[in-house]
Order: sequence, then structure tokens, then C-alpha cells
Amino acid sequence: MRYIKSFNEGSLPEKEVTFINKRNRHMTFSVFKTPDGKITRIEKLPSIRFPFQVGQLFNRAIEVWACNNNYLMDNKDTCPEKKIMGMRASDIPKGHELRHIFPHKFK
Repeated sequence: MRYIKSFNEGSLPEKEVTFINKRNRHMTFSVFKTPDGKITRIEKLPSIRFPFQVGQLFNRAIEVWACNNNYLMDNKDTCPEKKIMGMRASDIPKGHELRHIFPHKFK
């Protein structure tokens, strides 16, 4: 009964996703979305370019945009891990030959 009451009122809880720039921590903005994935509000400075608008779906394209533009989503990095010759850098143990051949790739 409680679910029907909240559905009729139209007040579904919004989830806030915070974007923080990796290089400049002062460049932050928030995007609010409904549980079904629609963007309801965007709170940002006018100088920040965010290509998505209110009413669009919050999907994987936003995560890709955040990776390409150096943003963290809720303090999590959305970029995939670096690979060296097809292997993740974290999978190559210390002292391995690849770490000696390519030391600049493991900084």
C-alpha cells in the first residue's frame, strides 16, 4: 500500500551522481536521475560543458564521456585499466621480464 501511495504522489526518489574533475577538484557538478534512468536535474556551472540534457536516459554513454573528459563519477574512475601487450598492468607481477623491458609503462 505504501508503494501505491508514493507512486500516486509522483515523488519517486532521485539519485544524485556527482562528477568531479580529476585535475581540478573544484570543477564539480551533479546530475539527478530517477530509478528508471531519466535525467531530472543538472546542477552545474555555466563554464562546464555537459552534452546531455534533462529528459535523456542516463546510460553508458555518460560513463564514456566522463572517462574521455577526465571526470570521476561518485569518486570512481570509469576508464578501463591500462594494458601492456594485451595484459592488465596489475596482472603482471613485480620482477617480471616485461617490467624490466618497459619500466616506463608501470609508473
